[in-house]
Amino acid sequence: MASPKTVWYFSVLLVFCCSLEKQDCLETPNVTSEESPTDGSQVPSREKREVTATLYEKVGVVQLDVYNIPLEVIDYQKSHVKNVTYPILISNELFVTDINITTECSSDPSGIRCRCEDQYSCSCDQCSSNGSCDEIVSEICGCFEGYHSEVMFCRPITKPSTIYGRIIEIELDMTDISATLIDVLRVSVNDLTYPVLISNVLNVTDVNFTTACYPNSTCRCEDQYGWSCDQCLSYGSCDITDESCGCIKAIPPYGPFCQPITNLTACPTPSPTPENTLNLQFTMAITFDSKFNDENNAMFKDIDQTIKVIYKRNMKGFISAKLNSLKSGSVIADFAVMTTIVDNGEIAKAKEDIVSTLGEKYKIRFTCLNDTIFGNGQVNEIVVAECKPDEVGQKTAICQENESFSVLENNCVLKEIEHLFLLSQDLAGTGLPVFLERLRNSTFNLRDRIVASPATISTIVNILKNVANVSRSTPINKPLMKNFLETAGVLTSNGAKASWDVLNTNLTKNESSAFLGTVETISNFLTDDFFDIATPSIFLNKTTVNNSVNNLFNLNSSVLIDIPASEASYSSITIITFESLDNILPARNSSSLNNRVNRVNTINGKVVLVKVNGTIKNVTFSFDVLNKTLANPQCVFWNFNLFDGLGGWDGEGCELQSDKNGTVTCHCNHLTSFSILMSPFIPAELRFALDLITYIGVGISMCCLVVCLIIEMLVWNAVTGNNTSYMRHVSIVNIAFSLLIADIWFIIGAAISDNENKDLPACSTATFFIHFFYLALFFWMLVSGLLLLYRTVMVFSHMSKPAMLAISFSLGYGAPLIIAVITIAVTAPGKQYIRGKDGVCWLNWTESMTLLAFVIPALTIVVINLLILIVVLFKILRRVVGDVTQPDEKNAVVVIARCLAILTPFFGTTWGLGVGTMTIPDNLGIHIVFAIFNSLQGLFILVFGTLLDKKIREALTGRSQVSSNRTKTTSAATSSSGLGFFRTRRRNVFNVSAAPTSSTTGASETFNI
Repeated sequence: MASPKTVWYFSVLLVFCCSLEKQDCLETPNVTSEESPTDGSQVPSREKREVTATLYEKVGVVQLDVYNIPLEVIDYQKSHVKNVTYPILISNELFVTDINITTECSSDPSGIRCRCEDQYSCSCDQCSSNGSCDEIVSEICGCFEGYHSEVMFCRPITKPSTIYGRIIEIELDMTDISATLIDVLRVSVNDLTYPVLISNVLNVTDVNFTTACYPNSTCRCEDQYGWSCDQCLSYGSCDITDESCGCIKAIPPYGPFCQPITNLTACPTPSPTPENTLNLQFTMAITFDSKFNDENNAMFKDIDQTIKVIYKRNMKGFISAKLNSLKSGSVIADFAVMTTIVDNGEIAKAKEDIVSTLGEKYKIRFTCLNDTIFGNGQVNEIVVAECKPDEVGQKTAICQENESFSVLENNCVLKEIEHLFLLSQDLAGTGLPVFLERLRNSTFNLRDRIVASPATISTIVNILKNVANVSRSTPINKPLMKNFLETAGVLTSNGAKASWDVLNTNLTKNESSAFLGTVETISNFLTDDFFDIATPSIFLNKTTVNNSVNNLFNLNSSVLIDIPASEASYSSITIITFESLDNILPARNSSSLNNRVNRVNTINGKVVLVKVNGTIKNVTFSFDVLNKTLANPQCVFWNFNLFDGLGGWDGEGCELQSDKNGTVTCHCNHLTSFSILMSPFIPAELRFALDLITYIGVGISMCCLVVCLIIEMLVWNAVTGNNTSYMRHVSIVNIAFSLLIADIWFIIGAAISDNENKDLPACSTATFFIHFFYLALFFWMLVSGLLLLYRTVMVFSHMSKPAMLAISFSLGYGAPLIIAVITIAVTAPGKQYIRGKDGVCWLNWTESMTLLAFVIPALTIVVINLLILIVVLFKILRRVVGDVTQPDEKNAVVVIARCLAILTPFFGTTWGLGVGTMTIPDNLGIHIVFAIFNSLQGLFILVFGTLLDKKIREALTGRSQVSSNRTKTTSAATSSSGLGFFRTRRRNVFNVSAAPTSSTTGASETFNI
């Protein structure tokens, strides 16, 4: 029995072939035809060719009535039809390419229903006329009611023809067209009926007038159109909204033009514009009256209105301005200006307009005028100025009473360095060689400006920090490390010290500690190569070690490192030596108060960084000291954690082994960055006592000098009766005056030295005047000594008063001025005029020995005065001994002692103790005696130069008597320096009589010696 499958095949093929024969589809005419694709699509420009037969493709519809066949059999046959392999050859001219079941009709109690197979459907007309048994979607259905042999069965679901939509923008350039014509064009476009047929395949569905651009270079969108956010920002918006803008301030050269609002994305929500409040003021040189603060007062209203008008006119982001109050101090106008844009140039221009408008009426004037950076300003006015064109940031300064600006803050950073910093934030390992080469070249080319700018130095530290972070994933070879160290070396140069001092006074930043940290970090990621790098400021050595013997490393003959063999549990060691890291790291340690720099301690050795690829618990360092006048060495390392991360020197784990012959040896049980701290030979606790003695003594000395000058003023006429007395008191007055001014400048210099933000120009100025007036003190002492010698040795010589005054003032002030000016002119350009390391405003010693410009003249005068003292004493004793046989040795000793007690402090003999403080600096007794005697010199001048003078005491008590015969007595011992205090048992009187002339009466001069 034949299988159902076989029956099915034969039946279908038989019916299909019969259908084809009836439709005359088996003809094979021999004609020439254009080949046509079977899918029905057109192929343009296909080449024609001759064929022997034409292939026709025909779709035959076969209706197969099947009764009494189970559904499972039908389903089985349907599945096999789909699995047949095509084509099926029927004859030489006929074959079947595909068979598809399209429609299946079945009956049930309600009637006959025909259902379409997948990918087939009935048209909307069939669905409507026969009745649809499912939902009509997209004008087709998949099931209909009833069966009609004449009805077309289900057809393939065909996709509709593709319709392409294209938006074309057309730009019409029209000139000299009136607005009326534009309106007519707009209305005409809107009134067109669409679609507008252009061809069989092309029609216009809509035309919209979108954009109108005008001669003033503005382009405005029509209703329901707008510009995108990018175009609004690029060309400038006339009327920006939340999503777009309808008008821009330019004609886009390449489009696109206005787009439908529905196609535009919402603009990002702009951040609120910041409102800045500027609290400003100006001063008026008028008398304050409380009525001025009445808001109805004419002056108050005038100033308030003027401020509003001027600042609105000058400031782009102006919001409001208001006069807050007028207060005393002449009259100070406090006012506030609110603005969205802070432009220092606009503020300066508004300030000038205020002065030009109200200046004459209310006496407003600038104290600081025409400064090239900060412009004009009034006293205590804070002015902000922009940096140079090749810098970014701002400068802030305050106008001082001396008519100049003092810089408070300088945030200016070179643009090249700022650009490198921005690049370093996204730096990758592959770009490190090129970046470090550029950084190195930039720092070398801009060296002088970099070292003078704290803000630029801080930025470079941040760049190096970013480079060090990149090194964690990128090994650093010798060329990279050399560029890194050469860049770092610029920051350690001597020229950068002043900038680092400014940075180190800011206790909220740790730039110096961060700098050292970057070097430590990058040294951990060097390649395995062994190399030496030598730069002008930094030396690096990476080498192997021998675990069997002691390893001794001699670094540039200034640092010696000794690691025992038992501790060498590593294979390589990296040593970095800094020649001048003391310019960067402050000398603060764990004993410093309030995190401030320790003014006593000094970094007195090279700083050495040691890294190994292992651990070490036993290492010895030997440092050559830099300044051999310092003592009290401390072995320290840099602890990054001290002072809440600020960093400082710490001695934990290190101990001093020896301090001999200028070499300090330290032993430590760990590795990091090491150096030595040293201080002056005087211990800190004793230095405090000496400072206390000095300040108290100077205070007493200044009071005594003021009293001395007052007394001299009161008794001047009574005690200057002859030339010798006159010149003696001229010397006393100038000695007291010079010492008083020197002490005042000493106090000023001490205040500058103790200030954290030390003003170097002010310190240099104080040092100059201290130097000058102390020298003047000594030279006026020399004048007194020479006067004493002159009146003692040359008894019969007479010099006119003007000549004596000319010589005295030339020597007393001229010589000190010449020495002081030459000293500052020679040493100041090289920044070696003042002491820089310990922050004291006094002449430098360690670098340039500038202090010799004071020591040599002072000690020379001391020696000369001692010689004068010896000569004077010899003259006195010779006269006493030569004429009086009774004086014995004891009396001679008393006379010498009394003379020394008077003349030694007067001529500055105590300054000889200063030599002792320099030659024997560890002798504490000399320091104490020197501090006491020198700080009380003003008291010595008052007592021995003024109060012990008998004539001054008599003038003060009103007991001075004038001889009726006008006898002039010149006493070198009494009137010049209190020698009358010494009294011998007999007085020798030498009467020298001059023969009377025709024009004079007889007179005699008596010299009491």
